[in-house]
Amino acid sequence: MSFAGPLFIVGMPRSGTKLLLGLLNRHPRIAVATFETEFLPWLARRFERFGNLRDRRRFDAFYAAMQRHSYFQYRRERGGVVDAASWHAACAEYTAAGVFEALVRLDAEAPRGSGRIWGDKSPSYIDDLPLLKQLYPAAKVLHIVRDVRDYCLSTRKAWGKDMLRAAQRWADDVRKARADGATLGAGYLELRYEDLLERTEAELRRACAFLGVDFRPEMLTLARPAENLGDARGATDILAGNSGKWRALEPRTLARIEEIAGPVLAECGYALALPPRPQRRLSAAEMRLAQLKDAWHLARADHNGWGFWRTALFHLRYFAATRG
Repeated sequence: MSFAGPLFIVGMPRSGTKLLLGLLNRHPRIAVATFETEFLPWLARRFERFGNLRDRRRFDAFYAAMQRHSYFQYRRERGGVVDAASWHAACAEYTAAGVFEALVRLDAEAPRGSGRIWGDKSPSYIDDLPLLKQLYPAAKVLHIVRDVRDYCLSTRKAWGKDMLRAAQRWADDVRKARADGATLGAGYLELRYEDLLERTEAELRRACAFLGVDFRPEMLTLARPAENLGDARGATDILAGNSGKWRALEPRTLARIEEIAGPVLAECGYALALPPRPQRRLSAAEMRLAQLKDAWHLARADHNGWGFWRTALFHLRYFAATRG
């Protein structure tokens, strides 16, 4: 039986998950939802409190409660939200996995029996690979990794984030995801962002083989821009040169990033710019202070034109869902 999903695309933010989604979705058999759900782990851990969702009244109450999540806010403003009746009717089973699958299939236009591989691209699920496999034993995970030095620089450009905290989070989350991925066996594939830029066809052929579909030449270009931030903003072609920009980093910052994330960077096949040093993590106090500063910069960035307080509330809700 051919693979029908789910496919989960994960990775650190600003690491190419949008690009990978856009290229894969050019295949007629692949249907990954455009909007990130980001709430599945939160839902799975709280699902029992909603009661039997086969009952329409309970489902309607559940539906109302879900509207506060970032996914539904984006859908309301940019594409329209799936209505409660359609979502309820699409459920093959009323478990956390079944309810989530019904929503994503509707979003991605991949109904049961269509032969399309349904999937979700939510970067924060990088922390929850064992849970994804528990919910969906047949799931496959594509993990895209980007050079931590360019990742840190990109997060600063996009949101003004602290690069040292970004390096610490990258090192911890990428190492955990790789370890968790090793337990998934044939259900896990790791790609590097730089390889996808430089050897696009070869990397997409790897992804297609992993998913059990034939490679299509139309996958080499995007139907629409994948990025609305950063140096790839508005591009529909693959920007092969969109890497290695970390070489312009101030030497002290570069040295500190490699002190924090160097071992994991090397494990992922990247060459260090400086001689290896003992790993030196940020302290808990340094991480917390940087987190508070990052939250302030996120709220001020306001790329959606919502205003400071609405943007702050959005990110607070997002944080609660993805850390819950």
